Amino acid sequence: MTTTTTIPPLTAPTTVRSFLLGPGEGLDGPLRARGTAGPLLAPVRGRTTPAADRAVEHELATVVDDFLGLDVIDLAAGGWRGHSALKAAARRTRDLPGSEEVVALARHRITSTHRPTVDLYVDGAKLGTVAVELNLVLWVSGLVCVVRDACLTGVRSGDCAVDVSLAVQGATVAERKGGRLDLPGALAPRGPVPLLRDEPRPQETPTVPGAGLR
Repeated sequence: MTTTTTIPPLTAPTTVRSFLLGPGEGLDGPLRARGTAGPLLAPVRGRTTPAADRAVEHELATVVDDFLGLDVIDLAAGGWRGHSALKAAARRTRDLPGSEEVVALARHRITSTHRPTVDLYVDGAKLGTVAVELNLVLWVSGLVCVVRDACLTGVRSGDCAVDVSLAVQGATVAERKGGRLDLPGALAPRGPVPLLRDEPRPQETPTVPGAGLR
């Protein structure tokens, strides 16, 4: 008896990190090269060792790197939830269960900006706050979507160019433009994407027996 095992196709990573940094590349070098932590560590300079300073810089790089775990597809879906054509199709398929619509969208841009902060403490004393700014621009073209039961259930065609920049303390530490994302391939293994997640279903007017009869 022969047993056949089907291995699902591997998909490329779609985190912001995968578009911004190369394989094996981290933020320690860029942050140190721009002296990001230097001004914050100045008040304790002389009371810490160079090794301790590097450890603080490494921890800062690790925390900032955590912000790069955002998923580009989730960010794109957030933009599509606000697209009027997709929302209209979602409402129609919600109101007619089992129906399906194919929606073609013109070339469009989705922007996403994030500004987290990191508080830096040494020996329990706060030295300052590190300002981080992450900017993404997604250029989507040739997008043909399938909408069913108020969800994006598939993409028949579509291409996405990804521009990403990361700034720390107002200085750009990493930037990449023109990353490519194959939307059909990236969306296929994810399952339905709700398009009306934040929109409550309209309440049906209850039927009162005898109402309207005279």
